[in-house]
Amino acid sequence: MPQESDRSTPPQPTSQERVYVLRIWREPGVHASGLTWRASLREGTLAQRRYFASIDDCIDHLYSEFTRS
Repeated sequence: MPQESDRSTPPQPTSQERVYVLRIWREPGVHASGLTWRASLREGTLAQRRYFASIDDCIDHLYSEFTRS
């Protein structure tokens, strides 16, 4: 019978994987609703955090990261 893996230790990413911490929040802005979505992204746990003025900017950044050769 196969044993369950130890779930207390998360798997470590391989060289082909990336781990990101993504934060999304709303703050007062110029839109009709009065609120603007913002985002920050950090690769791994030690990398510098990058801030984005919109979620679209964050998605564009991630897309460019994944399509780099």
